[in-house]
Amino acid sequence: MCDDLRQDLIVSLDGIDIDRLLEFWRWLIPVTDRPLFATAIGDLFLAATDRSIRWLEMGVGELRTVAASEEEFQIAVTEPDKSSFWFGAVLIDRLREAGKVLKTAECYSYWQLPILGGTYEPENFRIYDVTHHFRVWGPIHEKLRDLPDGTTFEFEFVE
Repeated sequence: MCDDLRQDLIVSLDGIDIDRLLEFWRWLIPVTDRPLFATAIGDLFLAATDRSIRWLEMGVGELRTVAASEEEFQIAVTEPDKSSFWFGAVLIDRLREAGKVLKTAECYSYWQLPILGGTYEPENFRIYDVTHHFRVWGPIHEKLRDLPDGTTFEFEFVE
């Protein structure tokens, strides 16, 4: 899928334990959704049972339908505006220029989520194993999902 897309913009999920990857996202992603691939900036595209394609946008923790079918999605990714928005090609280029180069099964992950004030700048990204990335942010988005805008909160990170 997405043969017309720059391969450095996607992360193959071949050999990845999908149950483990999505364990902490089942509050949002049905088990019937089939992951297609992750993006280099840590988002995820999935095929739903109704054939639609859905996009998990990690920065804001939202799952939205972006195409009615895989065929429609294939066409959409060739559109520069959509492709740039979904895959962050300019940001990926800037991250690589900053010396942040991915290896197999890695993606860029936020230091601070955009929903919490983080930016889409290279300084706000680190490299994580793709499974670790999804396992870190799933529980945090689950905790954030029902908070009203403006709510003050603290996270305690335990090693």
